[in-house]
Amino acid sequence: MRRAVAGVVAVLAMIVVVAVASGPPVGAASTRSVESHPEWGSVHAGDGVLKRGCRSYLFSYRVTPPDDGYWDLAVSVVGPSGRTLFFGYVPEGSPRAGTSSYRLCRSKTRPGRYKLKAVVTVMDSNDVAQGRLQTVKFRLRKPR
Repeated sequence: MRRAVAGVVAVLAMIVVVAVASGPPVGAASTRSVESHPEWGSVHAGDGVLKRGCRSYLFSYRVTPPDDGYWDLAVSVVGPSGRTLFFGYVPEGSPRAGTSSYRLCRSKTRPGRYKLKAVVTVMDSNDVAQGRLQTVKFRLRKPR
């Protein structure tokens, strides 16, 4: 119960910090104002095929937060048009390294070069810190 409450508090704290600090809605634009901290982890998405319909695609992550506090990972996928097509979280309590997924619908996007962006938020007592991880580029192509 304590861990669940702490996770909810961490997510709410991150939302408040992002809303107050950046002004614009949460998503790709908000990651620009967050300081870069590639040493806090990494994300990776491989090239693939943009499948018919709405499908889930895998990405891998590794989080190495600077403290032993609670953490979460906010992930967004930016399409070839520059629009954010997916935004989600890997919550505290998840393994520090693993895989997760994002969902895209082929009818709403197109083949091309995509970006996977991520921000780690760490909460230790009342201190909240955010670090932007290195942006990863990958391609989704048409089926042959």
